[in-house]
Amino acid sequence: MKTKSLLLNLAVCFLLLNVCISPPAFGGRIDLIVGHGVDKEAEAQARATVDGVFNFFQKTYGIGLQKDIRINLSCDKHSYKKAIMSEYGRSEASAARTANRSVGLQLGGTLLVDLGDSSRRNFKLFTLCHEIVHFYQAQESQDKHGSIDWICEGVAEVLAAHIMETVGKQSPGYWKEYWREGLKDARDWPRLENLHSSMGAPFAYDTSALAVLTLVEWRGYPALFAYFRNLKNSSPEDAFYRAFGTRLSDFEKQFKPF
Repeated sequence: MKTKSLLLNLAVCFLLLNVCISPPAFGGRIDLIVGHGVDKEAEAQARATVDGVFNFFQKTYGIGLQKDIRINLSCDKHSYKKAIMSEYGRSEASAARTANRSVGLQLGGTLLVDLGDSSRRNFKLFTLCHEIVHFYQAQESQDKHGSIDWICEGVAEVLAAHIMETVGKQSPGYWKEYWREGLKDARDWPRLENLHSSMGAPFAYDTSALAVLTLVEWRGYPALFAYFRNLKNSSPEDAFYRAFGTRLSDFEKQFKPF
């Protein structure tokens, strides 16, 4: 009886241990819609890039997909415009304007990317990464992105760069050098405190990316996730301090890209 009781207790302990350490189940699903005309090589590259994003979040950091995401790949500007009209309900004129000034966008869990023009393929795959990262930002913050645009866009740039370099699309350090070279040609760079509600200034994305890269070098990638999670119940300033250990205003004043 004692042996039987001991075995039963051990079984219960193992069951409880398994419940405690097993990774949580994630209910999100990825629907990848490949439009007519997208060539096989572009499709394969896009699938590898998407896998790279989800491997980064889930396999490396245990951040699983909690909501469905729909990714629609187009073969050219015309198909991209039609996808904007059908997926987002835009008028033809509005969709044409958006298609002419972008190669990818994400809204309400649906991500559209124009994979046409193979000479710009890596940039478009980078955009695919960038937009999926925004999806994770919304998930981790429960759609409370805060009011500091440079962090949202800079994080998307830095994580997209890391993933693109990891899956072999660019050599390590490629994007850091790309951002730095862009700013070297500028007379001046925008100040971070002026990039809270608008990213329209020249070199805003380059500056934001280098600022976030500085934060990663200080605290690592998990601190970026902590920032967005902190936004669920605190102000952007408090979320920043809790994640990075310094005041937002101090960092913005002291940051220099070189």
